[in-house]
Amino acid sequence: MLTQRREHDEIEGENLNETTTSKALGGANIYSCVSDLVGNTPLLSLNRLAKKHACVGQLVAKLEFMNPMSSTKDRPALAMLKQLMSSSHFCAQTHIIEATSGNNGVSCAWLCALHGIKLTIVIPEHMSIERRKMIQHFGANVVLTPKHLGTKGAIDHAKELVKATPYAVSLDQFGNLANPEIHARTTAQEIIRDCGENIDVFIAGVGTGGSLTGIASVLKQVSPHTQIVAVEPARCPVLSSGRSGVHGIQGLSSGHVPDILKRELIDRIETVEDEDAITYARALARTAEGLAVGISSGATACAAVRIAQQAEYADKRIVMILADTAERYYSTALFEQETHA
Repeated sequence: MLTQRREHDEIEGENLNETTTSKALGGANIYSCVSDLVGNTPLLSLNRLAKKHACVGQLVAKLEFMNPMSSTKDRPALAMLKQLMSSSHFCAQTHIIEATSGNNGVSCAWLCALHGIKLTIVIPEHMSIERRKMIQHFGANVVLTPKHLGTKGAIDHAKELVKATPYAVSLDQFGNLANPEIHARTTAQEIIRDCGENIDVFIAGVGTGGSLTGIASVLKQVSPHTQIVAVEPARCPVLSSGRSGVHGIQGLSSGHVPDILKRELIDRIETVEDEDAITYARALARTAEGLAVGISSGATACAAVRIAQQAEYADKRIVMILADTAERYYSTALFEQETHA
């Protein structure tokens, strides 16, 4: 893994964290800041899952839960914070107020703790308790918004708080171009490094749209034949049907189309029911790969299996993002007792 991280630095041409200096100490390969460990997550072939569901296509997963705070949100949170800290809007009194469904809040919280920056996270009340507790564990404030308003309600309330709070700014993960740009510069490059141009399908859930937009924009240039598949909740099919609604796949669809999402990059949209997302998240842990992933990763895996079962995708390489860890979901339906499949 340490060798891979050196390769990651060479790919990117710069370290993700420019606010600290990390060098090997006394000849040892020791990092001096935890934020230097963001990125360079491995790819894993999901052979057992493919066999279990009679897939004819190859399933490959990008294990983004192997980032320091166990989710893909570490990448954009670090990039957006770096952008803010290098701008004229940043000062010693800066107070970041950010809306999130949870994982971005956790990533922002540990980074703000690292740099001594005041942080308030606005999050819908029905997001997992684990998210809230992790955010508070790093010393950030948490403001809850009503469940029926979804993540969009948190976004709107965060904007009001920014206007009313001295020295307040928002990282604006739904509109900040640093979000997709970091995925273009790191995540996409890692996938290409590890797969070459042999990527027939790329699948990602859409929350902010940052990972899909950033990665797809690069893949379409390097490998124009790559099909881009977006995954969204069946109960909140904003992209496929223009309808919003409350759903249980935390991290996906905020109930509106994010500003940074480039819809023209999407070739296909797959909707997934809450129950199927949970089923596949459990399957990845119990009967397939021994991977403890979150509900949105279950949704992505569900969509990937559907595609990989189709004859037209025989021998095609299907790469998906597994965005976060199951440990963010102890208090949700994912961990309700059920007879093992």
